Amino acid sequence: MAKTIAIIDDEKEMEYLYKMLFEPAVEKNIVEVKFFDDARKFVEWFETNTPDLILSDVNMPHMNGFEIAQKIREDGHKILTYFISGDDESEYTQQMKKFGPCRYFSKPLDFDQILGLIEEDLNLPHVLN
Repeated sequence: MAKTIAIIDDEKEMEYLYKMLFEPAVEKNIVEVKFFDDARKFVEWFETNTPDLILSDVNMPHMNGFEIAQKIREDGHKILTYFISGDDESEYTQQMKKFGPCRYFSKPLDFDQILGLIEEDLNLPHVLN
């Protein structure tokens, strides 16, 4: 069964980039990628779905990545979450500790590193990078 990766990023053009990155694994039915350009859409989807991994931008309108993680935790879930931001990680270290399993990546992103960690964290075969 494919692992579901939920990506939340208010920059709509990122959807195309992520779809290209995950295309080999999607074609082999190893992962399924759900992209949300509005955190509120993700929260609505999350009411009836549970992803295996969340990859979320930190700074977004309406609801930031940490508010999403807080909502998930309040609902009793512990889902590995990757936070992405242009800010320095030290600004968020204390906040992230309360959300359970997570990783932080600063922009510009090293997609090879991220894909390698996703393979490792979700126990996927080496098909992402």
